[in-house]
Amino acid sequence: EGLVSSFFVLFKKEFRGQLRTYRLLIVVAMFFVFGLGTPLMLKYLYALVPAESVAISIPEFTTADVVESYISSLGQLGLIAAILVAMGSVATERESGTAAMTLSKPVGCGSFILAKLAALAVTFGVAIAVGAVGCYLYTVVLFGNPGGFDFFIATLLGALYLMFCLAVTVM
Repeated sequence: EGLVSSFFVLFKKEFRGQLRTYRLLIVVAMFFVFGLGTPLMLKYLYALVPAESVAISIPEFTTADVVESYISSLGQLGLIAAILVAMGSVATERESGTAAMTLSKPVGCGSFILAKLAALAVTFGVAIAVGAVGCYLYTVVLFGNPGGFDFFIATLLGALYLMFCLAVTVM
């Protein structure tokens, strides 16, 4: 019971830190803009690149292309965001001495790391959900229905990939 209660105390501390430093807001806003931007970019690519200046022909994009582009970008942009947000989570506390002070209490190192990972997972989970909703709605409006269940499964797989990357970065 002591291990579980120490985890929840550390998790609340970490999540409050996510809110206080605006990491949650920044990551959610970034994923939301990215989610809205993917279908918009593919829809208006022809207007951005004049046909006479391009020697190759650009095919007409479909809902499958939008979902593929979104998931691909989620893996790339999400990975960069995960690394940037997570890389300083333990190092900053080690540098400032907060980690030593926290770990001198009856708190295990596992609870310390898992609380950080759980707070980051909640932050990125909310951000991915908000970005996916934005992408899905804009895809429906601009291209048609991409298939709700298939889109959900593809986004879930992308989210699991990012959670794995977060775990590797924090540990």
